[in-house]
Amino acid sequence: RKSTNSVELVAPSDKRFRSKVLTSVGLDDDDDDSYDKCEDIGEAGTRRLDNKNKSENKRRRGEDKASENLELLEEEDDEDCEYDALDQSNSTSTTRCSTLKPIFNNLLWILLTVAAVIYIFYDDEMLEESETDEDVIQKQQPYSYNGYVDARIPTDDEAQFGGGLNDVGAALPSQDDDDELAKEMINEFGHHHDPTGIVEVDILWEQLDGYAEISEPLDDHDLPVFWHIPKCGGTTLQDMMSHCFGMIEANEVGKTHVKDELEIIALDNGNRYVNVDLSNPNGIEHAKDLGFGASGLANVAITSWFHDTASLFDDDIHRGRCFLLVRHPIRRAVSLFYYLKDATWEHTYSDVYKEMDLEEYATSQYSEDNWMTRFLTNQMSGNVYDRHLDLAKEVLESKCLVGLMEDFSVSINRFDHYFGWSQRDFGGPVSMANRGTCVARVIQHPDNAHPHPKVEEDGEVWNLLLKKNKYDLALYEHARHLFYNVQSDIVS
Repeated sequence: RKSTNSVELVAPSDKRFRSKVLTSVGLDDDDDDSYDKCEDIGEAGTRRLDNKNKSENKRRRGEDKASENLELLEEEDDEDCEYDALDQSNSTSTTRCSTLKPIFNNLLWILLTVAAVIYIFYDDEMLEESETDEDVIQKQQPYSYNGYVDARIPTDDEAQFGGGLNDVGAALPSQDDDDELAKEMINEFGHHHDPTGIVEVDILWEQLDGYAEISEPLDDHDLPVFWHIPKCGGTTLQDMMSHCFGMIEANEVGKTHVKDELEIIALDNGNRYVNVDLSNPNGIEHAKDLGFGASGLANVAITSWFHDTASLFDDDIHRGRCFLLVRHPIRRAVSLFYYLKDATWEHTYSDVYKEMDLEEYATSQYSEDNWMTRFLTNQMSGNVYDRHLDLAKEVLESKCLVGLMEDFSVSINRFDHYFGWSQRDFGGPVSMANRGTCVARVIQHPDNAHPHPKVEEDGEVWNLLLKKNKYDLALYEHARHLFYNVQSDIVS
C-alpha cells in the first residue's frame, strides 16, 4: 500500500519486510544462515526481555514482601502502644513503649497493693454487715491486761442496795439423798457441748469444761467462782462473803503470802484467805500447779479472769460454779473512769486519767471495748462481731448464775439459795445469828464508796461510750432476761 505521503508501508508478513530488516543489520537476504542468525538474535532478545521481566517481577515481589513486613511491624507497634495507652508515631513507638512498660508495671503493682491494704483494713462496720454465721473466730493471743483488783460502788448507787438481806435461811435441799438422780441430771444436761465444726468454738467449750453447767445439780465438791466484773459491786459482795458469812476466799489478798505450798492465812479482823493470787493469769497458773482446784481449802474463788480460772478444775469431780453481778455497761464505764482518776492505790492507776475529761476518755484507747463479751469468748484482742455476742450469750446462760447490781439484795438472796450459804457455818468472825445484821450494814455502807457525776442518757458522751460497748449492752439485756425470766426457776 501507499500512504498519502508516498511512504511505502510493508507488512511483517511480506518478504520485503524481512529483506529490509536483514539489510538494516548487515545480513544478506539470500543467505539462509543470515536468516537463522536473525532468528537467533530474535530469540536472544526475547530471552533477554524475559529475563529482564523476571528480574523486575522478582524485585517487585521483594519490595512487596518488605512492604508487608513493615506493615506488620507497624501494626505490632500500634498494638503495643495501645496497650500502654500511648498514641505515638511508628518511628518512635518501639523505643518509648520499651521505656514506659516498666513504669506502667510498677504503677499496676502499687495499685494492687493499695487495693489489698484497703480491703484488709476495711471499715469494721461494713465487715460486720457482710458477716455470716459460717465465719470462724480467729484465734488471738490475749493482750497484757492485768484486770482490776477492786470494783467499788459509788455513793449515788447506795439507794439501790437498801433493805438488807431478806429470807436468809432458805436453801436448796441437799443433793446427797439421791446420787442416781444426780447422775441422770448430769447425763441429761451434760457439761460437754456437742461439737460445732468450728475449731475455735469447740476449743473454747473444751477450755470451759472446768465449769459446771448452771442447771446441773450442785455437788459438794464444786467450788463457787465469783466472776468479778469491775465496778459492779464486787468488793461489797466480797466483804459480805468473807466477813459476814465467814467464807475462806481465794482472790488477790493472798498474793503477799504465796509459797510453794497451799495454806490458809488469817487477818487481824478474822477474815481468812488461801495464799494464792487469782487476779492475773500467772497467779492462776501457779495456783493450778499447786493443785488449788482440788484442794478444798477455799469456800469461794474470786477473779476477773473467767477462762484462765476454768483451768483450775481439770477433773470431773472438782468443778467451778460461776456466779456474777452485772451492771449497765455505760454506767459502769462512767463509774470506772472517775474511779481511775483518783485510785492511786490501784495498780491500774495512771496520771493520764488525771488530766482527762469523760469525753476524751470515751474517744481514747483507754476506754473499755465490750469487756464482758471479750472475756466470755476469750477474744482479748482484735475486733468482736455478732458471732462473739451470740457465743457470749450462750456461755453466760450455760455456765453462770446471774445477779444484777441494780437488784443487789435479790441477787444476794439468789446466790444464797443456790449455794446454800445460810445453812453452813463457815466458822468466820460473825456468828450465824448475826449474819443478816452484818449483811445489811455492809449494803448500807459499801466499801470504798466513790462519788461521781452522772451522765445524761442519750447525750454525746453516752453515745460515744455506747458505740464502743454495743455488744456488752446487748449482753446486759440478755443477763436481765436470764435473771428475771429464766434462772429464777432454776433456783426455786
